[in-house]
Amino acid sequence: MSAASPTKAHDPHFQVDYWSAESILRHPDFPHARKAYFDRVLALYGDDPFLNKLLMEAVRIVVFAVAICMEAGYRPDDRDTWPTIGNLQKALALFGLASPRRIEQIVGRLVQTDFLESRVSPLDRRVRLLIPTARMLAHDQDWLIAHYAPLASLFGETDYRLPLGGDRAFQRAQRRVATGIFAQSAMVLLRNPDILLFLVRDAGVFVLIELAREVLERGTPTVDLSLAELGRRFAVSRTHVRQLLLAAEAQGLVRIDQAQRRIGLEPRLLESLDRFIAEGMSNHDLTGAAARRQCALGRDADGGQLEGKGPGDFG
Repeated sequence: MSAASPTKAHDPHFQVDYWSAESILRHPDFPHARKAYFDRVLALYGDDPFLNKLLMEAVRIVVFAVAICMEAGYRPDDRDTWPTIGNLQKALALFGLASPRRIEQIVGRLVQTDFLESRVSPLDRRVRLLIPTARMLAHDQDWLIAHYAPLASLFGETDYRLPLGGDRAFQRAQRRVATGIFAQSAMVLLRNPDILLFLVRDAGVFVLIELAREVLERGTPTVDLSLAELGRRFAVSRTHVRQLLLAAEAQGLVRIDQAQRRIGLEPRLLESLDRFIAEGMSNHDLTGAAARRQCALGRDADGGQLEGKGPGDFG
């Protein structure tokens, strides 16, 4: 479409219509989408302590996602698109979450745990390429399902059947499209300092989601607080959870009643969380619409075949 529809925003770069964050927040069924988001994201990790320790921090999640996107956007004739550690560090600099040394450490851990493979480039043996493994791509499929399910709860499954069905061509197209909105994705984090406080700490955002889910489901101003239970749930120490929540209290985001062992989330924090969820949903709707368009054409934005284009196993 060449212009925005009455209800959707229009992206001139990708030439697609998509749901804006404001439209998502105003939707009368947004609480159902928020619940779907809570349930799906928490279910991604469940009680798996290995995944909890490996990925439950913003910088690790972002390194994981950006590495997949970069490989999906790899073009042998353009070195700026090669999925190297240097190009990964450049992309991640937009997010401002970690130093180059920290990124190297996370990448090394992903290689050790069979999420990434470091391969010699067939075009330049001095260069090593970071290639997602089948294990990494399978987890990424689960991640996409978790983030498209809330959209489907608002707008129906028709536009989201490809990601919800685990379509590999869609996965590659969506991840390739996402390389074009790294700066936009970074701003979702950077312009929401209330949520960033939780994101930069191990399991922080998952502790927040668990507490927010309970507060909203119970409809009470406070809920029981068990540091030990939260620590066990997300494979961190009770001291870590206590320090996280005390930092949030110091910022006026939560109220802790230590005598009663209860906690309340301030309206400001719940509003910030809703904004974070809606902006993420909007970005996924934009990249999903662009990916569907490319899948319909059977080609990516540069005219290459979607499947089997890069060295990773998306096919």
